[in-house]
Amino acid sequence: MRAVDCVGALIQDAEHRVYLQRRTADRRLLPGIWDIVGGHLEAGETPEQALAREVEEETGWKVRDIVRTVADWEWEWEGRVRREVDYLVTVDGDLTRPRLEAGKHDASAWAGPGDLDLLMENRTDGDRRLRDLVAHVVRTRFTDRLRLEPITGPNGVLPGHGPDLMRLYADPWVARWYDMTPAQAADQVPALQAGWDRDGAGKWIAYDRSTDELAGRGGLSRIAAGTPVAESIAALAGSHWTGLELGWALTESARGRGLATEIGRAGLDYAFTTLNATSVIAFTEQVNTASQSVMKRLGMQYAGQIHAEGWAADTPDVQPNAPFAVYVMNPAVRAQEVDEVVDNAVRWAEDRPDLRGLAMVGSWARGAARMTSDVDLVVLTDSPRTYLENDDWLATFGAVAVVRRQQWGPHLTEIRIQRASGLEVEIGITATAWAATEPVDPGTRRVVTDGVRVLHDPEQFLAALVRACGGPEADI
Repeated sequence: MRAVDCVGALIQDAEHRVYLQRRTADRRLLPGIWDIVGGHLEAGETPEQALAREVEEETGWKVRDIVRTVADWEWEWEGRVRREVDYLVTVDGDLTRPRLEAGKHDASAWAGPGDLDLLMENRTDGDRRLRDLVAHVVRTRFTDRLRLEPITGPNGVLPGHGPDLMRLYADPWVARWYDMTPAQAADQVPALQAGWDRDGAGKWIAYDRSTDELAGRGGLSRIAAGTPVAESIAALAGSHWTGLELGWALTESARGRGLATEIGRAGLDYAFTTLNATSVIAFTEQVNTASQSVMKRLGMQYAGQIHAEGWAADTPDVQPNAPFAVYVMNPAVRAQEVDEVVDNAVRWAEDRPDLRGLAMVGSWARGAARMTSDVDLVVLTDSPRTYLENDDWLATFGAVAVVRRQQWGPHLTEIRIQRASGLEVEIGITATAWAATEPVDPGTRRVVTDGVRVLHDPEQFLAALVRACGGPEADI
């Protein structure tokens, strides 16, 4: 393989957008087009060294982390072939104020899924490869254990996902639910790629981040309006549903590890955060109890039953009118449920004289919650053992299962519960020493400064703690 000639930096922000800059109109190579950061290696440089240098020269930022190598490809200009390696990176610096390199770039932008056409402006050669590379990155998501790549075909930069899709549908467990030949699986790729461009969302191929092994596929799709299935679902989901459906399929070796839930959470987050969706549905055969369990863990609520072609109980073949369970996720319903949890918690605290304080912390407290976010509460009490040695009180919070118990620091023990809807509530039980202000414990300070809403504070312990952490007056 030829040596690397140049590198590209796909700089990504917290919203998954990629940084672009426009080449000045008098540049000899590709004038006036939007481009990613990058350039040629200098003598003696490694690609990684060139990457760090180019990022600092062109933006003033410093590379913090090379997340992964995204592409290794070749392109030709004026008869010379160049090998380029592009990296997904994060950077340190003020992302709102890039320092454009004088004479080379005259504008900058952060491109999300709706901004990809920028990369075709003034592109007289019609080359879509850079556009498709950026599209791949802004649509890719990472969970704790998975890398989720948008399903596409080969485009001259990336190899495409046809072979992996064929492998997936040949897996014994997947084949149990999807009667599809390898050729049919490969034929799906153009339609899946077109769905991403048409709808701004689509299905991902899932890879294990630690091994790069194929784990499955999942994500969103939009059910065409007017079909019998769409009309049946709309009758259950309501007029606010715009056709978005969440789904997943895992290889047999990936099952039983909670990976479907990770894919589902990523899909819901994409729907509500990136697409600003009003609701999302998921549906599966009534006999597929495993997928229904995932839907419940995601916090989706059972909406009812429809009939369509699929598997049914006690039948060896696909049936034309099999029963399907439909589940729905609606932000308004989730917010209402969180309000219910908080109201019940406050009434419970007010009736217990040994409770010295109750606060909501985390994303719901600071107004940044997503529909897959859990509710985080901190309970100050004179007698933590009362709550750590007996679980009867968890019924107040709607617990149907205890998900986890974990000790954090010397004072706080977390009890994470799940409600029937799938919403998880994390309750931190702690002695009043957790709220001490002289000095404030560093762990406590991190929790408070990350967002706090005081719910019950009869002796002003929490109000004093908020002030000591430099925050506003307690919201009582």
